Amino acid sequence: MRFLHSVTGQGVIAALALLIIACFLGKAWGCHFNPNLKFIKSRNFQISTFILLLAFATLDLFYNAFSVTDKQIWTAFFYFSSDIQAKYFTLPSLTSAIEPGILEETERYLMILIFLTGFKYARKWRLPITVYASGILFGLSHAGNVGWNGETFSATIAQVIGVMGSGFLWAVLYLYTGKLWLPMLYHFLMDYLANLQSGWNSAGWTFSGYASDYIQEILMVGVPLVFTIWMMYGKRRAVIEENVDRLLNLKDSKFINKKVSRN
Repeated sequence: MRFLHSVTGQGVIAALALLIIACFLGKAWGCHFNPNLKFIKSRNFQISTFILLLAFATLDLFYNAFSVTDKQIWTAFFYFSSDIQAKYFTLPSLTSAIEPGILEETERYLMILIFLTGFKYARKWRLPITVYASGILFGLSHAGNVGWNGETFSATIAQVIGVMGSGFLWAVLYLYTGKLWLPMLYHFLMDYLANLQSGWNSAGWTFSGYASDYIQEILMVGVPLVFTIWMMYGKRRAVIEENVDRLLNLKDSKFINKKVSRN
């Protein structure tokens, strides 16, 4: 009973319901029904790029979960603290991290479908518009956290800006792999590690106004931004475009036609 109360009270059931609805909405819009695209080995796919993408997603996870700053500038680069406490290994800490992992990544999936559909035939611009517009909206969706368990306005603004970097990165992670569960997993881990250090009902973000805080913000947005721009070129971009065509069910995709002819 306690488990069911936590699952329903923390919104996990609602998150799963939205995921199911999102799949049917995508189908109604003419897109691929399953957000977990089957892996097709493209000649453009490079395992080194895939490993590097996972490495940057893990680095972003580590930095967001464990970076600590104070008034000393060097702490923005080199000071990390893993203050995981046994008292926070609770059911609410778990379910409150599962909920945004599913819910917010489902919202990202819907935003990606909307932007890709809206710019379906603008092949040059549809990908950057989708990645960065959905990332910005992901950041703005956290603006409602102001006042949440004492989170200040300045801390909320910092959170809105800071999580945009993760939004860019997770959008590319999904579009490169076709696997929505991957960004869901990273999102869950980021929130769960935060919960294990400060509790699930604590203020989600802090900002003291030191120079190190501003540097940390720049790093949180700048590093994922530079990396995702790099992903927009060459064979990396080609793999993403192939997945976009499959996601949108564009039957005129050269990649899809080649696969069909081989079969």
